[in-house]
Amino acid sequence: MMLYHGCVLTPGRRRAALIAVFALMIAGCSTAVRGAAVPAPPDTSRNSAAEPGMVLRQQPGSGPAKTFGGTPIFDACTVLPFDVVRASGIELDTSEGPGPFMKTAHMTADGQDDPNSRGSVADAGITRCEYPGSRGEALTFTIYQAPFDSPDSREEHEKSLRQGGREGQAAGFRTLSTTTTELHTWTTGIFADNFYAILHLNARDPAQPENPRLARLVENAAERLHTAPTGPATYSYEGEFAHVPPPCELFTGTDFQQAVGLSTDGRATEQFDLAKKHITADAMSGTTGHTEHFFVTTGCTQENQAAANSGVGSTPAQSVTVTMENYLTSQMAAEANDYDCAIGKGYRHPAGEPKPVPFTSGDGLTCLINMGSGRQSPLAFKSGRSTVELSVFYARNLKDDATAIRVYSGIADAVAARLADR
Repeated sequence: MMLYHGCVLTPGRRRAALIAVFALMIAGCSTAVRGAAVPAPPDTSRNSAAEPGMVLRQQPGSGPAKTFGGTPIFDACTVLPFDVVRASGIELDTSEGPGPFMKTAHMTADGQDDPNSRGSVADAGITRCEYPGSRGEALTFTIYQAPFDSPDSREEHEKSLRQGGREGQAAGFRTLSTTTTELHTWTTGIFADNFYAILHLNARDPAQPENPRLARLVENAAERLHTAPTGPATYSYEGEFAHVPPPCELFTGTDFQQAVGLSTDGRATEQFDLAKKHITADAMSGTTGHTEHFFVTTGCTQENQAAANSGVGSTPAQSVTVTMENYLTSQMAAEANDYDCAIGKGYRHPAGEPKPVPFTSGDGLTCLINMGSGRQSPLAFKSGRSTVELSVFYARNLKDDATAIRVYSGIADAVAARLADR
């Protein structure tokens, strides 16, 4: 369940997370179990130019770049797209069980700088690309541009990289690299006059001073950073999941502004499963009457600049995430929605039964998922072949469920309407 930025489980992942137990804490988030992950042979019949089983397609950005405060902004996933990452020797995670998402933070609209929301050493970067690697590896690439390249932040990054690090050059840019053997990590900073970028690889093997994969990634990124910024990369699913739309087309910046009364800064974050997920019903979750479920999870986070920079400054910070599990059939979605919201059916919910709400969104059940005392409940509903959860990062701004319902209801109706015909 994707309640806060630190949480890693979506509805399907909480079904599949544990078989032997039904309550678990991950990054401070309660999760439930409503099924078991079942590995299956990868389907290569529709696979082109990607790992077996990969159903997400990426189109690197083109055309004019979006701007922030007048600065043309790079797109991190266009600088390091799938094909460049794979050619560098990184294997992407295309397993069918629970696993991490591919995530991208990029400009979807021109943004205006809010001086009251600027970070110093808290700079989040203007664009970020996160690729889940096989066997637990993870690759993150973040680009810092004005005003998200403050001197204090740059100085802190350089200071950190110089401690036991190595100076070098890549495609004419100055680089600083460091290795943390016990944590299996390599980090390299690429520094230009008017921007800098940090590439971080968390690997499966103990880190050595030189890693040929990271060296190739750094060289490729540096070469591509000489090219002018373009629009952001776009994403789509192929084959049996071709009906799944881009998540930030379902949850827009206008929806966010109407719900919370604050404008976004144009930097949306999208998340995608690379491959389809497969879970089966089991007795432990109480779902033995359900069918097999095949789905891909997508998500969109809209936020303002203060939230993106971890609540710095005097502007109120707010961030809303819409997470969708997109199934092959409406029956699969209906069964998942039933688990989320039906009361009194004996499903295993670690924090208690779902809580009813005084309205219905979509074409199924609507409820607040019980997260236990002191935790803001996300809203869950179904529309078409998708189940949806709405959650708020800065939950302290929603003092109770009634306040949450007022924020959630308008967004839920808008998202449900866009999903209805998919």
